[in-house]
Amino acid sequence: MPQETPDRDRFVELSRQAGGCFITARWGNDSETAGITGPDEVVIRLADNADPEIRSHGLTSAVFHQLGRQVDDIVAEFHDMRSVGAYQVMVRRYIEGRLAELAQGRGATADGFESDLLAVFEDLAGRRHTDPVGALATATGRSRADLDQLLDVARQ
Repeated sequence: MPQETPDRDRFVELSRQAGGCFITARWGNDSETAGITGPDEVVIRLADNADPEIRSHGLTSAVFHQLGRQVDDIVAEFHDMRSVGAYQVMVRRYIEGRLAELAQGRGATADGFESDLLAVFEDLAGRRHTDPVGALATATGRSRADLDQLLDVARQ
């Protein structure tokens, strides 16, 4: 729930606990700008009840990768886009899981990433996703141009 502070530097804050961490996102005074904006500040700390494995390694890049999904959800909640944000997160998780399944099926070290991307692209297009390349770009961290090139390689 958004919480406002009584002091003169007002901000809106949303928090949640996930993956053994507390995540707090804050938007400042100028959060009323048009469009979807990310928070001005994100604070992440280990929870007291975090798994021993997480505690022993601390806040690693792997933990940050997982928490990125939570930040996406918080941003969607802040902008009252809960269903849209949840859908985007669901699609990204589906893509990541499907690519991992395909990689495991062919052997993670074997060539074939391009064909895996094409299979997921065709699946999303078949489900009438409005922007399958954009969804793949978000999930894989690659640019649209890179993905277009990889998909062209897979089609040949």
